[in-house]
Amino acid sequence: MKINQFISIVYFLLLTTFISCKDDSSFHGIIQQSDDVSYKSRYYIDPEVGAYYNTGHSPSQAWESVARIMERTWQPGDTILIKRGSIYKGTLVLKGNGTAEKPIVIGSYGDESLPLPEINGMGQKDETILIQNIQYWELHDLKITNKGESPRPKSAGIRINADNIQGGVMNHIYIKGCTIADVYGTKTHHLNGGGAGIHYYNVVEGNIPSSFNDIRVENCWIVNCQRDGLAGYLSTGDRSKRKANTNFVFRNNIFEGIPGDQIIVNGADGAIVEGNIVRNCAKGDFSPEGVSFAAEAAAAIWCIHSDNTVFRYNIVQDHKATWDGQAFDCDQNCQNTLFEYNITYNNIGGFFLLCPADDAFNQGYASHTNTIVRYNISINDGTRDYLKENGLAMSSLIDVVGRVGSCYFYNNTFIKTKSAAQHADNTAITFDNYSNLPNSLYFINNIFYNTTTTQNKFHKVNFGTLTSNRGVNFWNNCIYGYSSAAPGTGTYNSENISLNPKFAKLIEDFATNQEQVDKNAILEAFQLIFGSPCLGSGKTVPDLGVFPVTKDFWGNVVGANRNIGAFNH
Repeated sequence: MKINQFISIVYFLLLTTFISCKDDSSFHGIIQQSDDVSYKSRYYIDPEVGAYYNTGHSPSQAWESVARIMERTWQPGDTILIKRGSIYKGTLVLKGNGTAEKPIVIGSYGDESLPLPEINGMGQKDETILIQNIQYWELHDLKITNKGESPRPKSAGIRINADNIQGGVMNHIYIKGCTIADVYGTKTHHLNGGGAGIHYYNVVEGNIPSSFNDIRVENCWIVNCQRDGLAGYLSTGDRSKRKANTNFVFRNNIFEGIPGDQIIVNGADGAIVEGNIVRNCAKGDFSPEGVSFAAEAAAAIWCIHSDNTVFRYNIVQDHKATWDGQAFDCDQNCQNTLFEYNITYNNIGGFFLLCPADDAFNQGYASHTNTIVRYNISINDGTRDYLKENGLAMSSLIDVVGRVGSCYFYNNTFIKTKSAAQHADNTAITFDNYSNLPNSLYFINNIFYNTTTTQNKFHKVNFGTLTSNRGVNFWNNCIYGYSSAAPGTGTYNSENISLNPKFAKLIEDFATNQEQVDKNAILEAFQLIFGSPCLGSGKTVPDLGVFPVTKDFWGNVVGANRNIGAFNH
């Protein structure tokens, strides 16, 4: 009897110990914890009441400093929680690897009415958090800053590097629900400057060519960073050395107060960029004296050296770069790129830059093919009121530059009712050294609506020549209010109309919404009303074998009876 009682007591004690020291390595955003319960894979940090010799495994046993993170190599399933309202002044270099089943997580805990825990690099190093050649890490609900007394070139809030990583692939880096703010780089790239809230770089020319897989930046606020928001660099775009980054997802982030590039997809295959908002952009700058090209080229959201990229449901407004300045750019060495269901407003350089410039085609780049731009709405883009270094304002809605292989703009709605007070450029399409490859560029079922009264030719050529009836096709567009017609004759300029498209309502600005784009108001306004010449007048777009269309911006199924413009009933 006594033996049975003893066994029961031992069993109870072992069970209690197991429960109190349970492994709760999974991370689901909000951490539920008890001050007195010990979690063997959790480590709490509380600068107010924590102590160095505490275990770290419960809030009552919290460590005293974020610096403790750098004292160990972390293991799969470890979770590090920093108390809300705390500020750590310093930088972090992360060590250790998680696994696909058990990533390593840094997050927050405590009173949710308090600010996110802040890690402030104070401009002392190039980055506040360095994630290099390690895998399966996640950052959740943190504030990352890196501002010193003066701008520090190449500064970053979070830097992600894959440089000769063992195995050649750096997997699973997630940044979710974070604020990346006040990264004080320089406003220009020239003289080895620049900076970014988040910067990624993979080395493809090392002993072990390295790439990323499964990189996510979601639900973050990236604000007041110089020069860029979320930017990437690739040492070469040469296709013979290509090692593509895969499974990039940049989703539902807000970018504010940033003068340069907001999102760059670089060296990727299959990236998704969706649901992001760009607004309140800082004014672009010019480089210091002594630089031959002073203006700073930047577009808001763009790709380079990338294939199968999808940009959708983004809102981009008020970009102010001193060169370029468009909402979107499909740049060099890209194939199979889709831009759909986006809204743009008041971007200084226009709506879109199509830029497979010719000067790089001796560097192993691919032909620029299958760019699709569809079901987007642009309102009063192209507002630059000064001349660039080449003596031109260059702020048309669409700028076509260089060797376009195959590109389709279809079922977009472009609205231009406001003109710059000086040096206005209200052109719909500008050609700059366009290569005139046969049947390389199509405009189908678009609405170009213009009520400006100055410098509003439908198209113009700044540099090079535009060969009529060779490269560009205009089919079934509504071109209203421009002072000239689309170029071309016969099948190259077919069934275009110049009648008022008759929107439900014309929206020109957003003064009643604190100058912020109102997506719902736009979708309500730019429906086509009964009697519109654009209803049922669209043309079926050739199937390119990539990105088949299923619905319009409103979610309406697109059937055989197509409209002109972004709205299909």
